[in-house]
Amino acid sequence: MKWIKTGRQLGQAVKNVQRLRQILSVFAKYGFGDLVDRMDLGKFLPGRLGAFAESQADKTTPERLRLAFEELGPTFVKFGQLLSTRSDLLPEPFIEEFIRLQDHVQPLSFDVVRKVVEEELKQKIELAFSEFNSVPLAAASIGQVHEARLLSGERVVVKVQRPEIEKIIDTDVSLLAFLAGLLEKYVPETRIVGPTTIVEEFFKTLAFELDFVVEANNIKKIAENTRNIPEIVLPTVYKSLSTHKILTLEKFEGIRVNDLEALDRAGIDRKKIVELGAKTFFKWVMIDGLFHGDLHGGNLFVLPGNRLGIIDFGIVGRLSQKSRDQLANMVMALLTEDYENLCYEYAELGAAEASIDFEGFQREVRNALSPYMGMSLAEMNIGRILIEATQIATRFNIKVPGDWMMVFKAILTIEGMGRTLDPEFDLLSIGQDLVKDLAKNQYSVQRISKDLIWLLRDVSQLMKILPRQIRLMFRKFNSNNFAFEIKIPELQAIQNQLDINGKRMALGMMAAGLFVASSISQMVPGGRIVLGYPLFSIIYCFTGLLLLFSVLFSFLRK
Repeated sequence: MKWIKTGRQLGQAVKNVQRLRQILSVFAKYGFGDLVDRMDLGKFLPGRLGAFAESQADKTTPERLRLAFEELGPTFVKFGQLLSTRSDLLPEPFIEEFIRLQDHVQPLSFDVVRKVVEEELKQKIELAFSEFNSVPLAAASIGQVHEARLLSGERVVVKVQRPEIEKIIDTDVSLLAFLAGLLEKYVPETRIVGPTTIVEEFFKTLAFELDFVVEANNIKKIAENTRNIPEIVLPTVYKSLSTHKILTLEKFEGIRVNDLEALDRAGIDRKKIVELGAKTFFKWVMIDGLFHGDLHGGNLFVLPGNRLGIIDFGIVGRLSQKSRDQLANMVMALLTEDYENLCYEYAELGAAEASIDFEGFQREVRNALSPYMGMSLAEMNIGRILIEATQIATRFNIKVPGDWMMVFKAILTIEGMGRTLDPEFDLLSIGQDLVKDLAKNQYSVQRISKDLIWLLRDVSQLMKILPRQIRLMFRKFNSNNFAFEIKIPELQAIQNQLDINGKRMALGMMAAGLFVASSISQMVPGGRIVLGYPLFSIIYCFTGLLLLFSVLFSFLRK
């Protein structure tokens, strides 16, 4: 059976090459052929690299890249949507275009939906639901949503994953990782963005989004964290009707928060709803460390009784206790206009190298944020300030983790949405009491005692193993075969280049020897004559030319 497995692997490899050709062709079509050429992938493109559709010539580079992502399908659409949250890495025109990325997909036929649901639930759809609307409420690249009714009468929505979408995404993500590696190798100016790191982050995010069990668990955990806020409602998960590929949730009957006219007609207190959402967000981020990672008007419903219903927990952010402390310190630094401390917090969370120009970083942050000094809290846009500071940090090679950008983006979205609902909305003043309490809590007796207990525990463990490790170290040091091994990547690169140069020199010397042998053989009488020259003279000369051309080709290729 081994040959069957090998055949399948070969078939998959062929499919990957075909998909790679398609990806590169689309990029060339939208004017990125020179980039393909720089990555040494021109051999995968049919025809000329510069095959650039004239209809795209009047479009901007960000717009052309967005159109290429849309044409390449779900994986690239999702990748662009992730990039839209990385204002720290990409210029604003790219962010604006990626925000516009939409899933232009054909809805699944109901026969396909029925098959997926019945395979996952292992029963006929009529046995699980009393009603199941064949027309989807929404269709996206990963799946689509249908309205249904349980046998017990409750109205629900059912998320159904597209068949084979996991395989499609696995192939595309592997090719994205391959292309990211080539970008960093052959296009040095992209290294500051970190394509490989972004693709790795994207893979982790998408892996969670593809597993509906993870989303169900996210809803459960966040609902537990919010149980003391009765005005916040999360949908009930029907576990018996949910699997890794389908998710059955309670259907909310409410008004979307971005439908201002409907809110006013219903007599909703907008100010109260905004404050409720802001306080809940601060609790999720600052206290729980687990928060909704895709907050926008389409995911928020105003329910009867001025309650706020929240859906779509496929993407969540997580912050450790240390990260929460750092965020509280950053907000406190903004409240007190202490930009020096703000820079220290950025350097700490971004794992900054000792060689960074910290004075220059502080100066850039101070100059960029100085227009905000003296403003009232209501006039400040905390999300924009944090994103601007993060962009500066990136320029100084301080890499901010993706979860932090998710927080900053969520703050920016909440501020914009809040001021649309209530022009007097002030996010920072709502959260400043909580932030101050958290900042004080870092130095409370209980917190210091807790940290001290952990420190003593670690020291105790270290003291237990330290004598043994020291004894083993001296035993190795006294042994006859003890040696230090030093690895320097630059030396390895030099050695490789010397090997290549040695081979080229040997081939060149062999070619020269063959040319000399060809000349000498012409003076030797006798032997077979071809085209007026001795046969061996022609063979020596031709072989020498082949060796010489191989050396020249290696130089040109390098």
